[in-house]
Amino acid sequence: MVKERMVELLQEHFELNLYEARAYVALVGFGVLTPAELASVSEVPAPRTYDVLRSLEKKGFALSQPGKANKYRPVHPKNVLEKFIEDWQVRVKEELEAKKKAKEELLELMTPLIETEVPKYGVERVWVVRGIRNSTLKTQEMFEEVEKEILLADNGYIAANLDEEIAKAVDRGVNARIIVSKHVLPRIETSKIMDYYKEGKLELKVLDKIELPMLICDEEVFFALEDLAARYFNYETQVWIKDFRVVELFKGKFNEYWEKAEKA
Repeated sequence: MVKERMVELLQEHFELNLYEARAYVALVGFGVLTPAELASVSEVPAPRTYDVLRSLEKKGFALSQPGKANKYRPVHPKNVLEKFIEDWQVRVKEELEAKKKAKEELLELMTPLIETEVPKYGVERVWVVRGIRNSTLKTQEMFEEVEKEILLADNGYIAANLDEEIAKAVDRGVNARIIVSKHVLPRIETSKIMDYYKEGKLELKVLDKIELPMLICDEEVFFALEDLAARYFNYETQVWIKDFRVVELFKGKFNEYWEKAEKA
């Protein structure tokens, strides 16, 4: 069990494949091994031992001693693992900087396309969004673009996780009315939503149950279709509609909730 855990950690966090991880654990355990000896004391297939050991050497996990029968010994785990993390930090920093530069360049290149796109969302006014990540991105986009009004009836995710985005919209002068189900209230006690409510910058009410969670931003509405199985796998289907007639219908339902709800 201990050996399996060591192999698992080396694979998950130190970029060794299964055979490399098994070989390194064997080297640490036995000290010095030839390829033939490695095959006899580990689960690395004999035809693969030469390639695996050479790969470990290349990655800095082993040293070789040339001779009639090549011998390999491990680099001390403390040294090689610390060096790996140091190199990884440098690599991640460089990759992050590269991604930031790529983002700026893409935004610069795409800005003319966005500005000349007519109409902005094409002829379609209905879109389906699946998955928590995509739903979050769409919700953030709505908060960034809203100009007049936010109506949110939420039973879990938005109020607890996107309070900063809501606060920024309110700071721009957007009016916000928010209803949360009672079980959500403790999760937003220390959020910007509660701070702004106490300061009188937005309105907040509580309802026992919200059967139809929704987000309305000006003439856009975003809501989830009821699918418990999809929700369990974080692949819930959300529908975004931009149509003032549909928005009016949802506003009617929101106002029903608002009348029934209590002050937070």
